[in-house]
Amino acid sequence: MRIETLCTGDELLTGLTLDSNGAFLQKCLLERLGLQISRSTTVGDEREEIIKALLESSARAKVLVVSGGLGPTADDLTVECAAQAAGLPMAFSAEVFQSIEARARRLGFHLTEGAKKQALIPQGARFVLNKLGSAPMVQLRLGECEIFLLPGVPREFRAFVEEVLVEALEARCMPPEGRTFRRLRRLQCMGLPESLVDEAMAEVAKGFPEVKVGFRVRFPGVEVKLLCEARTAQALAKLETAVVSKAHEVLGPAIFGEEELGLGACVARLLLERGQTLAVAESCTGGHLAAALTAEPGASQCFLGSAVAYTGKAKQVWAGLSKEALAESGEVSAKVTRLLAESVRERLQTDWGLAVTGYAGPAGEQVGLFFVACVGPQGEEEEARIFWPGARQETQAMAAARALDVLRRRLLKLPES
Repeated sequence: MRIETLCTGDELLTGLTLDSNGAFLQKCLLERLGLQISRSTTVGDEREEIIKALLESSARAKVLVVSGGLGPTADDLTVECAAQAAGLPMAFSAEVFQSIEARARRLGFHLTEGAKKQALIPQGARFVLNKLGSAPMVQLRLGECEIFLLPGVPREFRAFVEEVLVEALEARCMPPEGRTFRRLRRLQCMGLPESLVDEAMAEVAKGFPEVKVGFRVRFPGVEVKLLCEARTAQALAKLETAVVSKAHEVLGPAIFGEEELGLGACVARLLLERGQTLAVAESCTGGHLAAALTAEPGASQCFLGSAVAYTGKAKQVWAGLSKEALAESGEVSAKVTRLLAESVRERLQTDWGLAVTGYAGPAGEQVGLFFVACVGPQGEEEEARIFWPGARQETQAMAAARALDVLRRRLLKLPES
């Protein structure tokens, strides 16, 4: 079943806006249904271009998902263009209008003439009211192709995809008879470059020919993608278990989680499971560590705080380091980093202290050099000297991730990468 997408909007062509909707749709269809998009087209807010794209895509595909151009402004043309391409007149929907009117009253907005045009639907087309906005989802046929017109506002688009579109495509594309069951499993890795992950997974790919193995750099880590396929749900579950187990066997401690789990959330969960607490001191990362840890709900029970000690003065005032220690070893050094970890742990009375210092750049001979120190409840210490030359934001992200990975391995009593 060929599925294509069409995104409309001048802002997508100028680079002012990135197409996050297309990425979300492809990810959702692959993970939920094992379906992949065959082609994605982007056009501006030009009537002729939209109609041409609708006709061309519908001639190739059985399903076309269109994003954007359903709003109240003059450049929102998608519904009109779809009606014109299908040879359908526009018809006023009292139900859609009542929904738009009720939302305007609820929010205290004046209902403009432009907003009213969203109640015009191609005659005979199906529509689904919008719970989060005003423009409904519209569904119509063009030849042999089923077209779904979705609002471009990301949260509205995603709600329609998850609550309406996936179910509709499952019924259309995956009839019970002869159905193939698919599921995408994603493993998150840290500490190994993509080439070594690929080399390690070659054995898995060879042993499981029914699984499509892929890779994606999810900086600063690597994501392993396992697309599993089987004839029954039971066979699929068995295959998933076997191939994921084998991946863990060959990649070992490099795997820290699955799906969207980040390193910060992984570390927070490990601390919560153990009933332990953490304090952080960071300089070059500028708050990246704290942000990563607090992304996990309930992190306040294990993460007590962070000192973003970006300057020598801050290291003295907030982390309690002496001028002598800073002068002797330098603000960016293994010794100062260890002292920072020890100090914040002592000041906040936590089980663990974690610190990172470094040179994020962009100028200087030592850009990319950073130090990590981790001090634990039994007095154990872990230090790391890491060099990662790159753009400033990349260096900061890598430093924060490697610091979190040092702590993760200490918590799990794993060897260093």
